[in-house]
Amino acid sequence: MIIIYNFQMKWLYGFIGVLILFSGIFFWFFNNREVEMASPLSKIEKKDEINQTVKEKNTGWLAKYNFENLRKRKNEASEIKTIGKVLVVEEARKDLVKRGDLEGKTFDFESKAISFESNGKKISGMMNLPVGYKNKKSPVIIMIRGYADNEGYFVGSGSWKAADELARNGFITISLDFLGYGLSDMESGDILEARFEKPVSVMDLIESVKQLKIVDTSKIGIWSHSNGGQIAISVLEITGANYPTVLWAPMTNPFPKSVLDMVDDNSESSLKVKQKIEDFEKEYDSKLYSIDNFYSWINAPIFIHQGTADVWCKVEWQQELQSNLRKLGKEVILDIKKDNDHNFKQNWQDVIDMDIQFFKQKFE
Repeated sequence: MIIIYNFQMKWLYGFIGVLILFSGIFFWFFNNREVEMASPLSKIEKKDEINQTVKEKNTGWLAKYNFENLRKRKNEASEIKTIGKVLVVEEARKDLVKRGDLEGKTFDFESKAISFESNGKKISGMMNLPVGYKNKKSPVIIMIRGYADNEGYFVGSGSWKAADELARNGFITISLDFLGYGLSDMESGDILEARFEKPVSVMDLIESVKQLKIVDTSKIGIWSHSNGGQIAISVLEITGANYPTVLWAPMTNPFPKSVLDMVDDNSESSLKVKQKIEDFEKEYDSKLYSIDNFYSWINAPIFIHQGTADVWCKVEWQQELQSNLRKLGKEVILDIKKDNDHNFKQNWQDVIDMDIQFFKQKFE
């Protein structure tokens, strides 16, 4: 009896062990099936969460300035008003004459201070009108200066010398001062909005220029220098228009790197700029505000000048820009001037003469 009992007990324990083993296998298999069946749905839900995050990230008040939204914006024309004379420029011209820098050159054009509006704010500038402008429609060049300090700034600063040369050769020129400069209204107190609204100012100026009866609206070009070059490229991308464009030592380093590379690591103001950029990138996708992501939108010929002795902008940047544009089938010329600085002081006349020929050729 004891032997039979032991046998029965061993059989029972064995059966229970097998049952537990198969239960474990079944539980493992069923549990993994549930994971596999749920995983596609989980991926979809995860993707929706990411999309929602991206959507929420780019809906703040500065989103209206990203390139995709600016492309949808209706640019607004306003009346271009004469507001006075360009007295400081007139004095500067006299100094150039005394130094002999303008030997053999004439002043057969009119200059005046003007204003227009963009987003309800007044922006001042300088307009040059070539001889005979009243009797025909003339080509116009929008002059976009680079960075300037507020102290000592005057209407037409940063572009008046180039504007004068273009006017001598039959072009109407308009040099805009931007908000916060010259006789313009104040710029935004937000340092990034103050940056982002500059292409908008140029686009509204162009719309205003198109209303002038003395302008040939099929012959609108852009001249720019330094930071103005990044603004010019932005305008070409956002509008997709055929505005033949000259870039003097353009700031083509992408945003926000173009800002961060220019600040001093140790100053309090630089730390504020860095913090502003960091906060901005938490809420917005900076790629939507950077020229290097929208080169395919450009439909205008571009002429770039760059000096090898420039301490602000690099030859390598312009070579990369030229390469990227050419890969997209865009028309771009790069002129590298050996030993020239940021303002082409060593070959200034040669460079502006090349620009005059470029514009004349494109406007034939």
